[in-house]
Amino acid sequence: MTGQERDELMRFLRELSTSREPVDAGATNLIAQAVAQNPSVGYRLVQQIMALRMALGAQAPASAIPAPAQADSPSIWGSGLLKTALAAGLGAAAGTVLADQASSWLSTDDVDLGD
Repeated sequence: MTGQERDELMRFLRELSTSREPVDAGATNLIAQAVAQNPSVGYRLVQQIMALRMALGAQAPASAIPAPAQADSPSIWGSGLLKTALAAGLGAAAGTVLADQASSWLSTDDVDLGD
């Protein structure tokens, strides 16, 4: 993990640990069971959430997001984040394209409905 990745992770964990929002007891129980059975579940959950936040941030106007500092070559942690963020971003883009295409198909007036 690079220093920048560590700082981002610590900021995220601090944000989580200071939150006072109510939580669902059933969900909390299921998450705790999953982490107890396989400790890497917590790692993967945090990594995916941070990656999704990166992907959402990438959709904001470029002027609103400061340019990221150049980091060392990505660590295992960073590579996983980038992979998940890229997949989320590509999925969102593909979903938009498919929705636009489906909308144009549905609005076509010359569709033969077999009347």
